[in-house]
Amino acid sequence: MPVGYLITLFLLGTCVLLLLAPVRKRPLGLVSFWGGLLVNEQAHWFAVLLAGSTVLAFVEGDISGVARAIAGLAVLAEAGLIVLFLRSFRSRGTLREALAAFDSDSPAALAGRRSYLAALAAPPAMGRSRVRLKSDIPYGPVPGRANRLDLYLPRHGKVTGPTMIYMHGGRFRSGNKRREAQAIKCQLARRGWSVISANYRLNPEGSFPDYLIDLKRVIAWARGEGQAFGIDPERIFLAGGSAGAHIAAMAGLTAGKPELQPGFEQVNTAVSGVIGIYGYYGGLESPGGRPPAVPSSPRRHVQPGAPPFLLIHGDHDSVVGRGGAAALVKELQGAGNQASLAVLPGAEHTFDLLRSVRTENTIDSIVDFAAWAERSENRDLSQSRR
Repeated sequence: MPVGYLITLFLLGTCVLLLLAPVRKRPLGLVSFWGGLLVNEQAHWFAVLLAGSTVLAFVEGDISGVARAIAGLAVLAEAGLIVLFLRSFRSRGTLREALAAFDSDSPAALAGRRSYLAALAAPPAMGRSRVRLKSDIPYGPVPGRANRLDLYLPRHGKVTGPTMIYMHGGRFRSGNKRREAQAIKCQLARRGWSVISANYRLNPEGSFPDYLIDLKRVIAWARGEGQAFGIDPERIFLAGGSAGAHIAAMAGLTAGKPELQPGFEQVNTAVSGVIGIYGYYGGLESPGGRPPAVPSSPRRHVQPGAPPFLLIHGDHDSVVGRGGAAALVKELQGAGNQASLAVLPGAEHTFDLLRSVRTENTIDSIVDFAAWAERSENRDLSQSRR
């Protein structure tokens, strides 16, 4: 039996097993995470790869005798890949249910059928060619790349939708504004949104609350200089993945706090809503270190009057468990705020690295969430004027 085929079968089989029955403890948790980046979201392509290599090995006579029993494992791996592929489609119903918690009539983009052809056929194609990208715009005083942002705009026509400010993940010490969620940024810009993706200070050069202050500077930029690009200063949503979701949640819950807006205390940093994707929402205090002057856990800042929150998490996330997201939603609801959690079946951490079924459904959920939030905001405003 060819060595290359055995290696392929072993690697795929291990990834499939851990994605079907995830293990969070290292080192298997790392295998599950890295497998989830590609195999979990592109299971159909790996199924084609495995089937093709197995057929080729049979045709060339490389599989015979005892090797047939080993090749039988390929059938199990192929079945597992099909399960992974089909399971990703369940995310649409899960997201629809989460949005129905805000308003049973809210889902519009999620309500209809969706074509996944582009995502399935060409997952690396984010839709960048149909977007105008303004790169490396400075938004703050920190030199270098830390205070730079990218602005995604519709290639043709004016901005008609709201603005999403996205903060990348990376455990507060790595990552950049062009890593994950590229499909989300580009597809929203194609729909008329303006999308800002920002770098921020990372450890060890920056620490809490530097990340939070940087995001607030981005909001200030959007409300000031951003208007020259067509940004609507009154329709701003915050979003982020992993560590970025923590920063977005903190900014959404601490609008207008002068100690977190040094030098721009008078700027309105309130937003219309927050979207957290596979986020961490705990504290950032280091063991034995001095506690920060401002509590670093979003849950410590929950109070009535917070913007609506939509949190999206995978039930197979081997990096950040969904418990923190569930606890934050419970705290927000307990304080009388609008919040909902969508737990995607089978989703791992950073599932939005490439275009996939889950990524496409997440895009639709963001559109629906923003539309509901704007309707709700306008309704509350009209009632207050009566």
